[in-house]
Amino acid sequence: MKDIARELDLSITTVSFVVNGKCDSISPATVKKVKALIKKRGFNPNSAARILRTGQSKTIGLIVEDIGNYFFGNIAKIIELEAHKNGYNVFFSSTENDDDNAKALINKMKNSSVDGFIITATKGLKEEILKFKNENLPFVLIDRLVPGIESNYIILDNYKGAYDLTKHLLSNGYRKIGFVSIPEGMSQMIDRKQGFIDALNDSKINITAKTILEVSYKDSNKALATIKKYIGKNPDLDALFFATNYLGVLGIEALQQRNLKIPEDIAVVSFDDNDLFRLFTPSITVAAQPIKEIATKSIALLLKIINKEQSKARLVGEIIRPTIIIRDSSPKKREIRMVI
Repeated sequence: MKDIARELDLSITTVSFVVNGKCDSISPATVKKVKALIKKRGFNPNSAARILRTGQSKTIGLIVEDIGNYFFGNIAKIIELEAHKNGYNVFFSSTENDDDNAKALINKMKNSSVDGFIITATKGLKEEILKFKNENLPFVLIDRLVPGIESNYIILDNYKGAYDLTKHLLSNGYRKIGFVSIPEGMSQMIDRKQGFIDALNDSKINITAKTILEVSYKDSNKALATIKKYIGKNPDLDALFFATNYLGVLGIEALQQRNLKIPEDIAVVSFDDNDLFRLFTPSITVAAQPIKEIATKSIALLLKIINKEQSKARLVGEIIRPTIIIRDSSPKKREIRMVI
């Protein structure tokens, strides 16, 4: 920074602000000159020196369920863009909903001296989250909570989304609705299941043993076979509600293999949107998560904690409502008239 400041006849403070992404008070022309010289000279920040000098690595750890999933992949992309605007890099990885993977990733990122975490917690991560609190390590939970632990979080109103999506089916005349979910028992899945159940109860619809199917997603081929078998054993179902977008994709495939048409033979809705749902014919009705809002609010909250703009003792929790996007897969149910 001294070399850059000397060559451009600038103060070291000005160069430092540009290097660290704090350019609001600096003219665009000066920022451009500094960045151009950094590139020309091939200068790179010394991470070890920065940590020793400032106590910060300017890196954030992002741990999600599956970076390849539509929802989490887009969350990661936006968080990375927002982090870069503020001079931070992002290390991200996937847990695949495995507790051991999650713990190993946390330890690896701690050893890399990340300044804070954004995490979608696995079911057995309670002890690790408690360590974060005891060590005063900044973190924000997204997508799901850890029961029994008060924390900063940005999550979705999963209950409301599932309730409203079920009500949409009921208002369009569907009464025999199957709910397909996963058995892991994470907070967001519990809320979606409860929203579905309460919507049926409020409409005086009986819930039977065949109403809800919980299928493990660790082996997608087995999950597909299980959903296909469920559909075959329950030919009277007139609608299916898939609790995640990846289950929804498998459900569409299972219905195709059963030679059932959407929505003529059965209506379909899914929690979470997906590019496939928009492009598929017919397009699939969903409870869509506001991805950009969740991502930008979570990184903004974490940076406030890291930069001590918010006290670690003052916890912030925000619940965001999903949007019901009505498409072609769940129209009003046509009355079947018997032709004599």
